[in-house]
Amino acid sequence: MRTKSRSKLLLLIVVFAALLAIPVAASASTNGTWNVYPGQQIVYQTSVQQPINTDGSSNFKANGKTVIPVKFGLSQGIGPLKFESIYSDNQTEVPSDSPCATGRANDCAFATFTPSGTFKFSDIANLSAKYDFTTGNCWGGSLRWSVRIDLNDTLSDPTDDPAVFIYYGSPPNFGNDGASSGCDGTESQSEQNLVGSPLKDDLRFDTTQIDNTFYNTYENIKVLAGDHRVSRVSLVLDSGWKADQKVDLSSATVGVGGANPYIETFTPQPSSQLSSTCPTQEASIKITKMDGVPTGDVNEPISIQPQDNDGKFRIVDCKYMYNLATSSLSGVGTYKAYAVINGVTASNPAVFDLK
Repeated sequence: MRTKSRSKLLLLIVVFAALLAIPVAASASTNGTWNVYPGQQIVYQTSVQQPINTDGSSNFKANGKTVIPVKFGLSQGIGPLKFESIYSDNQTEVPSDSPCATGRANDCAFATFTPSGTFKFSDIANLSAKYDFTTGNCWGGSLRWSVRIDLNDTLSDPTDDPAVFIYYGSPPNFGNDGASSGCDGTESQSEQNLVGSPLKDDLRFDTTQIDNTFYNTYENIKVLAGDHRVSRVSLVLDSGWKADQKVDLSSATVGVGGANPYIETFTPQPSSQLSSTCPTQEASIKITKMDGVPTGDVNEPISIQPQDNDGKFRIVDCKYMYNLATSSLSGVGTYKAYAVINGVTASNPAVFDLK
């Protein structure tokens, strides 16, 4: 079944990603560590400086000898948490460590808790999330919790640990048949405990990686895996292949009972207002031609300053500065110049005409 095979594949991807140091959204305590993908990122906005006009009315001569001083001030802040699975945009430009199965950055999202100590599956007392679907719903195997079980009682090789999948939605198909999934709107399961009554009484537990049972009971899982250690727990969204999904995730909670009970909750940082700052990080220039022939990105914008590293801004008087040689552009037309910082393209580019 496509849903099952895809769930297994992406869980393995999530495992490897959880082993990486993902800096965009992580928090740690004495009980363990949360890693979130893609998480929150710093967002950048540039302010266009003279001689390029902020209203895009600037024009320069296309004589091959003109220099265009591209100069930016910088503001930055913390962006909102992204928790989404989007296939419709066919995005292919992604970081090399993207954990999505297709290698596309926004095709999956997860929040993974890795415990620093040990607890058994039967010790899990709470798996809950505060969420709101802003696009799509539960279908195709997600939203779900994925709990990796150490059946061999050794954590030396976590990649061979099978997983128990716990689905949000309404039984028996949890939206996999295209019907109402029952996890949003008036049937939202936001803030409800999936391993507590009444939800744990549904056949929402997938143990295909342990005993090939797709829809299992909570009591059966305690017999199969209850006495084995848990290596990690993940909240996963990855069914954009069926239709786009976007979730406003406010929190994800793992509660542990037993001899040493605790509750671990991931909550995103609040977004912050953009504030002016003196740039300290390296930025590259990106030039896109908006009209004229040809259009598209300029592959190799060059600077006339011999000491410059072509394609990289200099930082001068708390500003990004690049002396763009028009000889490297693609003829007459309208251009946009962007600053790209840490792989993130800053908003508010400089706009100018070449005539």
